Amino acid sequence: MIRKIATLTALAAAMSVAALTQAAAEKATLKFAVFTPEKEMTFQVVMKPWAERVMKDAGGTLQVQLFPNGALGRHPGKQLKMVQDGVADIAWVIPAYTPGRFPDNAVFELPALINTSKEGSVAAWRLYKKGLLRGYEDYYVIGLFATSPYTIHTKAKLTSMAELKGKKIRAVGPAMVASIKALGAAPEPMPFTKIVEAISRGRIDGTTAHPIALHDFGVAKVTSSHYFGTLGTVNLAIMMNRKVYEKLPAAAKAAIDKHSGEALSVAFGEMSDNRNAELRGIWSKDAKRTVTVPSAAEKAKWDAALAPVIGGWQGKHPKGKALLSALKAELADIRAGK
Repeated sequence: MIRKIATLTALAAAMSVAALTQAAAEKATLKFAVFTPEKEMTFQVVMKPWAERVMKDAGGTLQVQLFPNGALGRHPGKQLKMVQDGVADIAWVIPAYTPGRFPDNAVFELPALINTSKEGSVAAWRLYKKGLLRGYEDYYVIGLFATSPYTIHTKAKLTSMAELKGKKIRAVGPAMVASIKALGAAPEPMPFTKIVEAISRGRIDGTTAHPIALHDFGVAKVTSSHYFGTLGTVNLAIMMNRKVYEKLPAAAKAAIDKHSGEALSVAFGEMSDNRNAELRGIWSKDAKRTVTVPSAAEKAKWDAALAPVIGGWQGKHPKGKALLSALKAELADIRAGK
C-alpha cells in the first residue's frame, strides 16, 4: 500500500512538472520596437495600454516587452526590416519610409481630403480590412492610423502662401512632395529625426508636420512660425511579423485580435486631434510665435494650387480613381456617424 501511494505521489508530481513545463513552453514573449521617445503620447496612450490589455487577456500565455527610445534600433526607416529579420516581433512603423512597399497609402497624403486624425485613422483601417491597401500581406496589422493633416512650420516668419516660394521644406512621400512643389517651395526629403539639425544649420527653412511630432521631436524649439494651411496626412502603423503571430498560443492570438483594429484607430485619432488642438492653442498665446490660419480667400488659393496634385495622382496611379472614391465614401460614412 505504501509503495502504491508513493508511486501515485511520484506520478502526480511528474504530471505537475509536465504541466508547468508545458505552460512555460506555451508562454510567448514578443519584442515591441518603438523608435520614438517613451514620453511621446502615442506610446503612453496607445502602445503601452495596448500591451497591458493584451497581456491581461492572454491568460498568462504572453509577455510583451516594450523597447521605446529606439532601444532595438533608432532609424525610423529600418523598423519594418527589424520585424522581417526577427530583431523585433512588433514595431511602430512609418510606411512611407519604405518606398514602393505600400503603393496605395499615398491616397491618405492627398491634400484637402482628411480633416482629422480620427476620421483618417478609421478610414485607413476600413480600407485595409477591405483589401484595398497593398503591401501588408506579410504582416499582422495591429493598428493603422493617419496623423492630423500636416501643416507648415518654419524658422523665419511665414504668414502667407506667397512667402513659401523658393523655401526649402522637408517633405516625405510622393503626394506630400508634389504638394510642396505645387505651393512653390522646394521639397527636401529626410527622416523626422534629422529635421532639428537641418533647420538649425540652415539646410532647410522648415518642415511639414502636425503639432504633436513638432513638439515631441524638439522641432518646435527651432521653428517659431506655424502656417495652418492643410496638406495631406501620413500613415502610421503597428505591425507584427505574421509568422510569429501564427505560432502564438490560441489565447495570446485571441487577446491580440480583441485589442487590435478600429478601436485602436479611434483611440489614436482622438488622442492626436486633442493634443494637436492643445498645442496649437498654446502657440497662439506665445508672443514669440506666429500662428497663421489662412483666410477664406487664401484657403481658396491654397486649394486651387493643390487641386492638380489630386488629379495628377489619380491619373498616374493604376488604382487611383477607385482608391480616391473609396476613401471619400468612407470619410462620408464616418462623418455621418456610421
